[in-house]
Amino acid sequence: MNVRNQTSSKVQVTSHMEIFSIFSSWLLTALLVLSMFWICRYTLKSNRSSMVSPKLPPNPPKLPIIGNLHQLLGKPRHLAFWQLSQEYGPVMLLNIGTRSCLIISSSAMAMEVLKDQDQILCSRPISKTTKLLTYNYVDAAFSPHSNHWRKMRKALVSEFVGPKRARLTNHVLLTEVEIMLRSISLHPSNSAVNITELFLAIAKAMICKVAFGSNYREREQLLKGPSLEVMLDEVMELLDPSLSDLFPWLGPIVDQISGRNHMLEKLFSNLDAYIQTNVDDHKNHIGKVDDDEKDFLHTLLELSSIENASHDDRFTIEEIKALIMDIFIGGIDTTFATMVWAMSEIIRNPRVMQKVQSEIRNCAEKTKAR
Repeated sequence: MNVRNQTSSKVQVTSHMEIFSIFSSWLLTALLVLSMFWICRYTLKSNRSSMVSPKLPPNPPKLPIIGNLHQLLGKPRHLAFWQLSQEYGPVMLLNIGTRSCLIISSSAMAMEVLKDQDQILCSRPISKTTKLLTYNYVDAAFSPHSNHWRKMRKALVSEFVGPKRARLTNHVLLTEVEIMLRSISLHPSNSAVNITELFLAIAKAMICKVAFGSNYREREQLLKGPSLEVMLDEVMELLDPSLSDLFPWLGPIVDQISGRNHMLEKLFSNLDAYIQTNVDDHKNHIGKVDDDEKDFLHTLLELSSIENASHDDRFTIEEIKALIMDIFIGGIDTTFATMVWAMSEIIRNPRVMQKVQSEIRNCAEKTKAR
């Protein structure tokens, strides 16, 4: 019995070893085949991409995960780009998180991108902030290049910045400049004047009067919540790329915990309420306003109510709000920031400041002589 048991146990051990050896050889063969398959696939893909894909621009060395983000921290963004362009040329590639960004640093290449190749490069990257603030990309600034974009751009150019609105815009501009000069003259001599606040006030008044009419301040006072200036500051802050845009696998969690998503939703709610108040007020005066007194919102509401227009030509309320949002973001802040930048550069250059002062005095003397 003992001999039989020992013999059977030896047979079992031998069979187990054979099974293990067969399994190991099969596993090794499978891994080898898979490895050869992936190597061949990677080689073919690399060869194909090298033949089809164009040569990429030069780019600084990048780190895993964050890319070149560490080279932009701790300094103004435009200064960081300029310093990198001195080493890597006017066209360079930066990897920021999962996004690849092409940086242009010369006027010739800017002309190539913004004019010659505009139809190819005019669409903007998608982000959660712009999607919400543009009512799901139905505006003119962030909408992809399409027939819808042409429709929105046509309305914005012809009805807001075109010849139809030029006379009203010039009148509003002259009125606001006179108000600003009168405000400056009330300050004592040799006292400091906050030019930033004055420029923001004139830009806001000019855009809002052309868009909403001269009584826009009355509707603004009825709103609860932050002022328009505060909301514009928050918009500029939130338009910067979020962690969700740069790191889709982790950013949404961080944005939710940090409160950025809540801040964005609250900002959009306040801006939407402000625009909706103006829309409701203007709807009550459709057909009761003379052509010379019509503002931009009156015109858009008329375009949305034309009965004989086709469905594609008619404007929805979301499209009207999106165009107004473009005017707020692109008109007020951009105009105000440009004026502050120009004044800062004039102050930094005494020769230019003396030349500007001399031209202003000459113009003022000629006006008085008339």
